[in-house]
Amino acid sequence: MNTEHEINQGIHFGFIDNTTQSLSPYQPALVTNHNGSVLETLEEELHNSKSFTIAVAFVTLGGLLDLKSTLADLAKHGVHGRLITSTYLNFNNPNVFDDLLRIPNLDVRILNKEGFHTKAYYFDHEDYKSILIGSSNLTQNALKKNFEWNLRITSTERGEIVCNIKNELDNLWKQATPLNTSWINDYRQTWQPNLPISQPKVKTNNLGKIIPNEMQESALNALKHLRDEEHAKKGLVVAATGTGKTYLAAFDVQQFKPKRLLFVVHREQILRKAMSSFKEILGGPDSDYGILSGNQKEFNARYLFATVNMVSKKSICEQLGANAFDYIIIDEAHRVGQNQAGTRESMYQRLMNFYTPQFMLGMTATPERTDGTNVYEYFDYHLAYEISLLDSLDHDLLTPFHYIGVTDYERNGEIIDDKTSLKHLISNERVDYIIDKTHYYGPQDVHGLIFVSRIAEGYELAIKLTNRGINAQFVSAEDTVEAREKAVRQLTDGKLKYIITVDIFNEGVDIPILNQIVMMRPTKSSIIFLQQLGRGLRKFKNKEYVTILDFIGNYDENYMIPMAFDRSHTSSKEKIRKQIISPSISGVSTIHFEEVARKRILDSVSRVRLNDMKQFKNSYQNLKNKIGRRTPMLLDFAKMGNINVVDIIHKFGTVYDMQLKFENNFPTLLNKEQYSFLSFISAEITISQRPLEAWILKQMLHKGGLSDKEILSDLNSQNIFCDNETLDSSSSVLDLSYFSKVKLKKYGDVALINRTNGIWKFTAEFQAILHSPIFKRYFIDALEANLWRLHQNPTIYSSRFTIGEKYYRSDVIKMLNWKNEPNYLSIGGYSLRQDGRFLPVFISLKKTEKFQNKMVYKNTFFDRSTLPWFSKSGRSTSSATEHQILEHKGFGMIQLFVRKSTDDKLEGTDFYYLGSAKIIGAKDIIEKNVNGKPTKLVDFTLRLEHEIDLGLYRVLTE
Repeated sequence: MNTEHEINQGIHFGFIDNTTQSLSPYQPALVTNHNGSVLETLEEELHNSKSFTIAVAFVTLGGLLDLKSTLADLAKHGVHGRLITSTYLNFNNPNVFDDLLRIPNLDVRILNKEGFHTKAYYFDHEDYKSILIGSSNLTQNALKKNFEWNLRITSTERGEIVCNIKNELDNLWKQATPLNTSWINDYRQTWQPNLPISQPKVKTNNLGKIIPNEMQESALNALKHLRDEEHAKKGLVVAATGTGKTYLAAFDVQQFKPKRLLFVVHREQILRKAMSSFKEILGGPDSDYGILSGNQKEFNARYLFATVNMVSKKSICEQLGANAFDYIIIDEAHRVGQNQAGTRESMYQRLMNFYTPQFMLGMTATPERTDGTNVYEYFDYHLAYEISLLDSLDHDLLTPFHYIGVTDYERNGEIIDDKTSLKHLISNERVDYIIDKTHYYGPQDVHGLIFVSRIAEGYELAIKLTNRGINAQFVSAEDTVEAREKAVRQLTDGKLKYIITVDIFNEGVDIPILNQIVMMRPTKSSIIFLQQLGRGLRKFKNKEYVTILDFIGNYDENYMIPMAFDRSHTSSKEKIRKQIISPSISGVSTIHFEEVARKRILDSVSRVRLNDMKQFKNSYQNLKNKIGRRTPMLLDFAKMGNINVVDIIHKFGTVYDMQLKFENNFPTLLNKEQYSFLSFISAEITISQRPLEAWILKQMLHKGGLSDKEILSDLNSQNIFCDNETLDSSSSVLDLSYFSKVKLKKYGDVALINRTNGIWKFTAEFQAILHSPIFKRYFIDALEANLWRLHQNPTIYSSRFTIGEKYYRSDVIKMLNWKNEPNYLSIGGYSLRQDGRFLPVFISLKKTEKFQNKMVYKNTFFDRSTLPWFSKSGRSTSSATEHQILEHKGFGMIQLFVRKSTDDKLEGTDFYYLGSAKIIGAKDIIEKNVNGKPTKLVDFTLRLEHEIDLGLYRVLTE
């Protein structure tokens, strides 16, 4: 490749004519946090550089942490860099300078000049240089969240701009003072913070009165609906620790207006804090509020805050009476099943069985239990509201986190795994390794929680850390509550740096000051993983973020880590790999894996079976526990399950088949004709990426009939893509004229609708089927499961396809409005629609031995907007289809879909949509196939209309 030529083309593209053919690495680019992030661009530049220089006025610990795993990987490859920063406006905290000294492959100097406000990033890529100049400092907000504009340009080393910038950076470097401990100590003596102190935020009105936040508003509406519409006597709210559940309960009391309230907790220490929160919301005289505990017994208070052991005592129950309270709140409701030794009934169960309020509210962050308790059952399966940890982060209810998958210690080529002996887990070498990592990733003033695998390991680690001057204490379930609380106080006061534990602190403990969580055990459950991660996310004064260090060895369940961050609950290995290679999480939180740790997890993903029957059975039972004794339906899985609806249909065919598999003595509910219809709807509508058919059928259920005009008008008002041609396509799907004879035989060849002169009606045959209430229930459920995706993310349906989303070949062909379903073997890698309007192109970048074309070529991106594409065997530029393709010069006809590999087990059979493309080059070639036979091909070069997202590009090319 001629680099100078490519840079010249890139300059022409960026500053003169954007139709110029050029490779994206050499094009000028605007780098923002709008499409991708500044952080992604910096990481990409760093990974491909042989050296770098950064000059920024401001650096924060969070911004630095965002790059630390990348810098650690670069250090292993011998790549060093320079950083120039300043004391401008006293912005940089002295702790930042301490932290900078911890990075071995980064030389740091301080420029003590008034007005130094530079933001420049220079990368040496050997045969070219790239520069990023703009608004972004090295802070976590600037790298992921803020409105930042930066210009990225490339040049040879002889380019005047690059020379000027490099010379300026070199001059700044010479003028700057090398960073050392002595300088930091002097700076610390005079430094004064000039920024407002961050505090946990609550939402207030103009009068300063606390009002519900967005999450609380939704929960309050749900609780009101539960009582008013469903006439429920009990309800459960599930929300992560730190999201304001106590305020929420107070707001609901405010809207319920009970005569008397009982608020129940398991520990006396929580009572006063809860009572204080209620006073802030409800107001009123102090005499309205009282405590019932071992030390205080204020029985007559209107709002009584009680410990469960007191309020469940027989004598107290008799004194108060069953009708004493019209509203009862049970905090940490997951404890309802925890019996004391020798008792048949827990204290919570006793109070729930005795008192008869008008409404009882349970609140918990951890409803899923490992002890067999079904928390939902105790609240009559009325899940009023649920907000996940990830959703809570989206709503800025929790402190952002920086998760780093750290490579665990390796001893003589042996890596820590599930079977590693205790002596190696707590060897001096591993303890030193752990200290090095926690020191490197910080924070400095650590208040940490360490989870280990075994009790003996925890005890020994606490001793060894303490002997090294890092005060630590091991706490387990064998310790008294008082001992645990003392340890928490000491951690909060700074007398301890770490609490180490095995089996407690997953839940039910509140340590707001926590700023580091260290996981030194295998991830056996994504639920427990998120519980442990969530321990440190409560907002706290001056806490900017939480560091999560996960030491990753050769554990069998490593794949659980990316699954925990995946909202779709997919069993697709390819989607899980994407979350490892290019993690995605909203806000300023970040997920990083060190290079070796990432490889270990990818290996784990490749080995595991994610769609075996056991996984589905467990998910089915968990959902049944959540919703009650009724049989789970597809919409239940879509809303509350932990497996994907698409996976259910691919595995079982219908949810009815799943029920037959997992329910004992499940009756035959559907006859042969009804089952055929359900099979059709499940396969062709429920999991379709086009919601049009499901939407039309649902409307027809309510209205009896529809017109073309109504459909187009309604969908247009909702910004859902549909045109006249698409209406014709949907009509052919629903009257089954679209499908092949094989499909018709399977589905029964009976149309659902009849469309005449633009009027849609159910056929008489299908109308008769709908008279069955059982079938109708399955039918509606199958439609709602599809439309739930539309409800959750309507923006992805505003156009025919959405760039970055995944589609199956069958969906693509249907959505491009083929008149009839083709033989997909004949489509292969591409097929031109009969009228020449669309050409879907399906590219698998890596071919396995089973690939039917028998060719040995490989598709590899040239850059983020250009890639090769090879024709079918035996074709040339003069072949009919290929000639027609070449005749089309613009975007619009070629629709490009790409996946990593033809290995269906690893990648799945769906493809990422990369948008429209056009041909910018084509030549006839002859290549040998796998049998050594010379074969004619056309070697096309495709240019994408829109450059591929950097994260997805890494997934497809790494």
